[in-house]
Amino acid sequence: MDDLKQEAEAFVRRLLELLEEEAALEIEEDGEDGLYVNLVGNLFSLPEERPVLTSLEHLLRGALRRTSGKEIEVIVDANGAVKRRRAELIRFALAKAEEVVREKKTVRLNAMPAHERRTVHVALANFPGVKTYSVGSGEGRRVVMEPEEKT
Repeated sequence: MDDLKQEAEAFVRRLLELLEEEAALEIEEDGEDGLYVNLVGNLFSLPEERPVLTSLEHLLRGALRRTSGKEIEVIVDANGAVKRRRAELIRFALAKAEEVVREKKTVRLNAMPAHERRTVHVALANFPGVKTYSVGSGEGRRVVMEPEEKT
């Protein structure tokens, strides 16, 4: 994984150079086959907006696939916004899961991007009494939580 981190850092540094941006990079492993890349600094052309960062993720994922031959899950963040959102999402998902168990009801969350749906699924994977799955397509895809049926 260290080789992938170095490749990711080199690629992002080249992109930042082209954009005439200066930022510190924090790169860490994210799950088994994933990288979390946080750009830290006063970023003029890279605001904390998902469309821009999602495009960077796509470019970095393609570059890493070309050099490693593997599919690597990549999250690009600016000043920790995604990490903060992830923590909020986990707290929210756990609260909703408790509600599902307590009230024995199904809860449909609002539509969200794939990496956020994945965060919910992973956070609740071992939550007793709750199962999750995604429904819908495209930008309307959402997580559904429902009570596990006792057999």
